[in-house]
Amino acid sequence: MSVICPTYNRSRPILDTIASVRAQTVSDWELLVVSDGSTDDTDHWVREAARADSRVRLLRTERHGHPSGPRNHGLTQARGGLVAYLDHDDQWHPDHLEVLLTAFDDGAELISTGFELRDAHGTVVASSEPYDLCWHPEIQTLGVVFEPSRVAHRRGLAETAGGWQSGGGLEDWDLWLRMTDAGARFTTVPHRTARLLNDPGTRRHRIPHRHRLPVAAFDDPRKARAVLDHLQHKRNEAALRQARTQDIRAWMTRLVNDPDFTRPAGWNGDPVKEAEARLSRAPAPCAGLVLVRERHQYVLAQPLLVSTAGHARRIQRLSRQTQPNLLALIDAIAGAA
Repeated sequence: MSVICPTYNRSRPILDTIASVRAQTVSDWELLVVSDGSTDDTDHWVREAARADSRVRLLRTERHGHPSGPRNHGLTQARGGLVAYLDHDDQWHPDHLEVLLTAFDDGAELISTGFELRDAHGTVVASSEPYDLCWHPEIQTLGVVFEPSRVAHRRGLAETAGGWQSGGGLEDWDLWLRMTDAGARFTTVPHRTARLLNDPGTRRHRIPHRHRLPVAAFDDPRKARAVLDHLQHKRNEAALRQARTQDIRAWMTRLVNDPDFTRPAGWNGDPVKEAEARLSRAPAPCAGLVLVRERHQYVLAQPLLVSTAGHARRIQRLSRQTQPNLLALIDAIAGAA
């Protein structure tokens, strides 16, 4: 198993990440720490770890300013037939690689495990539930799923899909989607084996919303503002929530009966009921709508956290199929307003 860990100016804390790999219950692994042109003492600490454990290797690249370049370089140097990823501010529980290898032995090609979110002090602030590990190509298209530190795959899958791409962020979601398009299917394991850092200073929290899902367009900005106010008014919330629930119920019922739908190993819960329960605690359907000017129109839109315009267009097309009741009600409220 080859473990690829891109890093930049992590300094001594990189040893904590390395230590979590060295503590694994399986021993047949190599750790490639790929320094993205670090200018501090990160490389020194990695060399110290490599002197203590020959399975740790330091690779250095010119500065990319993005983890995709180091990950691609790691893939070219990896010796194992299986590849796992570990971000430099995340850690693993000791059984992480053992859980992955068991799934690979059972025939998996692309795997994600469960997770714990911890703050900068190491306190666990959230953790995955089995429903979070349900997977389908449509879920992969619509939702941000599976951080790199939770994922492993057979060698060659990433290269076949075009490798890691640079951009404004969410390069992991982009790669998993391209892998899915190439025919790969996720196997998911509910064990919470990855400890992910949840901190406002991490790169994921700074990703700009460059793309949007439009729901209505107007020539008059005052009319657009009036419709937005109607959609976000408390009196319309119950009806909008009901329409959204009808849509998620129909969508999840269809997915569960699709051969491509993946349940986390050993979980026999009801994904439809879980999805409805999540929606009952979610913000109102139109709470996140924004008013933006595009060319000569004023558009009500939902910001999308995706890396490419092509992915945004896919979400727009699929949303029309999966949210017919909600979008029809939005149109009706907009028309009445």
